[in-house]
Amino acid sequence: MTARTCCKVLRAGSGVLARYSSTVFAGAPDFIATDLFVEFVWSETSDGLRSNATHSNISSAVAQSRISVLDLLNRLEKFYGPQEPAFPVEPYEFLVWWHCGYPASDAACEKGWKNLKQQVGIEPHQLLAANPAKIAAALKAGGMVPELRAQRLKEIAMRVKDEFGGDLRSGLAGPLARVRKTLKGFPGIADPGADRILLFAGIAPLAAVPSNCTHALIRILQGPEGENYSAGYREAQRAIAGGVSETFDARMRTYLLLKIHGQQTCKRTNPKCEECPVKSKCAFFAER
Repeated sequence: MTARTCCKVLRAGSGVLARYSSTVFAGAPDFIATDLFVEFVWSETSDGLRSNATHSNISSAVAQSRISVLDLLNRLEKFYGPQEPAFPVEPYEFLVWWHCGYPASDAACEKGWKNLKQQVGIEPHQLLAANPAKIAAALKAGGMVPELRAQRLKEIAMRVKDEFGGDLRSGLAGPLARVRKTLKGFPGIADPGADRILLFAGIAPLAAVPSNCTHALIRILQGPEGENYSAGYREAQRAIAGGVSETFDARMRTYLLLKIHGQQTCKRTNPKCEECPVKSKCAFFAER
């Protein structure tokens, strides 16, 4: 059979540009994906907080902004109400949940997660013992390429079993740089995903930023976001680090409020500025 076409899907998920590349062969009965890989387009640093000279200094922007980060969060919480995570907070469970939907979203991942728990189970030994087709069937409710996501779950389960004795959390101790490297060795996880896992698992109170909502905080504090995703993520991190106390509760509250604001109101495209609870303090709105 000869290659007929190649389908590539680009997305930003958990702070990583992920590319599913699949080759469709002439004569194949279905859309068969033969290669799945994750491409990290990221500037790595050990502490995850490197400045970028081509972008504005976030500390200066915060100092000159119309609103403090804490005041912003209070206004968002009054508008949306207190938030709770819609994803598992245990590191291993989050890795499984993240591959239960594609494109990944809370709703898509929850559909695949529910089916997987009911039809297969999520523990490493259950995933390793299951037929790949059975896992894929359970994941189908979560969206595209279930066969490839099933393969990834097998890989995750095998690594957790072989390297961590079935207990991933036990391997997330020691120097932060090493822990982050461990997490980023799993499919689909780059700096933003590692930050989220470490924060919500209660391992390190990092300034995690929702990977698909990095623009929300930047828009409010300094105006339109730039085109460089990784630089924008770092800017948002620095704003949180400088404006929110370094505690788990405070940093998790920040993450969840920015997440719902970025998804429901301050959308990347077609933001609902007129409905925004902080529009009177928003630099982005002031420039429109």
